[in-house]
Amino acid sequence: MSVAPKRLNFRMSIPTDFRKDWDLFNKRCKIEGMTPVDLLQDLIEEYLEEYREEMEKAKEELDEVAGPLRDPSPRKIRIKKQKRRSFISKKATISVSKQAEKAEELDDMDISDTPKFKLLELVRNLDIGSGIPPDELLSLAGEEGIPNPRLQMNKMIRRGILYVHLGRIHVT
Repeated sequence: MSVAPKRLNFRMSIPTDFRKDWDLFNKRCKIEGMTPVDLLQDLIEEYLEEYREEMEKAKEELDEVAGPLRDPSPRKIRIKKQKRRSFISKKATISVSKQAEKAEELDDMDISDTPKFKLLELVRNLDIGSGIPPDELLSLAGEEGIPNPRLQMNKMIRRGILYVHLGRIHVT
């Protein structure tokens, strides 16, 4: 005799004292032209980015204080030996681990490759003092191949890198 598992149905309930904030959040989603999930993900990414910056600052401060006391560990390289063959001298092959290759790839990345930097450079090139209309900026950014230009523009406005005055985008 087999019993079918019960299907649980969960619903998200918003506490009444938080309902006004939730309605404001939904209005912001409509204004931004995003779904609540996308806006929430954007807010979380922004929070984590600021957290990473704080962690890096703390790490740098720790390195300044404890840096001379630490010994840098050398990279580990594996040496594979071939099977022993008669009348042939032994040969050793040196292989670099995949982690070392990935670390080198990350070192090659440059800030100018990020969408935010590309959009900022575009705004700097276009802004001659009178600002740029947001629609024109978004269309030019799309032509430049910048992914999700509206999101990047909104992030930079929130952070104070860009500002809106009389319906035009300016660089601070």
